[in-house]
Amino acid sequence: RNRWTQAVEAMVAVPVPKSRWGEEACQKAITNEWNGMFNPDKAVFDMSEVREWREVARTANRLRKNVHFGRVFRIMVEKNSEDPNLRKMKHRVVFQGSNVTTQSYDIALFQDKGASPVSVEGSRLVIARGLTKGFKVKAADATKAYIQAPLTGTETWALLPQEAWPDDWWIDKEKGIPRYHNPVVRMVRALYGHPDAGTMWERHSFTQLKS
Repeated sequence: RNRWTQAVEAMVAVPVPKSRWGEEACQKAITNEWNGMFNPDKAVFDMSEVREWREVARTANRLRKNVHFGRVFRIMVEKNSEDPNLRKMKHRVVFQGSNVTTQSYDIALFQDKGASPVSVEGSRLVIARGLTKGFKVKAADATKAYIQAPLTGTETWALLPQEAWPDDWWIDKEKGIPRYHNPVVRMVRALYGHPDAGTMWERHSFTQLKS
């Protein structure tokens, strides 16, 4: 090191292997995330109606109605991994937007025209202002931003991982005997990973800011 260089923590989020998901910190993160998904005020899925994937597809084809199907998966990372005082487990439930199909099992198409990130020039201007004497720059993040926005556009049905299944979705949960083959529920919030979630969040957040 010299006066021109210094160590900088990048606050890297390191993927956590599933072999560690049983640890107390991981289990707490998992519980917190699912509680957010099923919060009655902002539930991401309509759990009042569970149907078989093939049944929803047949009905949509009969009615000549376009619907989308996708899977929900989970990721776990250790945030701020370089700093023992700031490390924390973060569990995220995500919609697999790269593998969405229609009722006819064709690849789903999306508008994909939302949430343009700030330009490099714009961010540099903000930083420059913050470096000016008498000014400070602050950044803020919205809590569970995307799922604050309602899901609009094509009706979308999601296949949940079994850990999120309610007890009545099982004939015998302890023995692993399910009541359904491929149960799906309708998505009602713009879950992370959905190709148009950024568009929905952008519209929702602008509406809130203008109000």
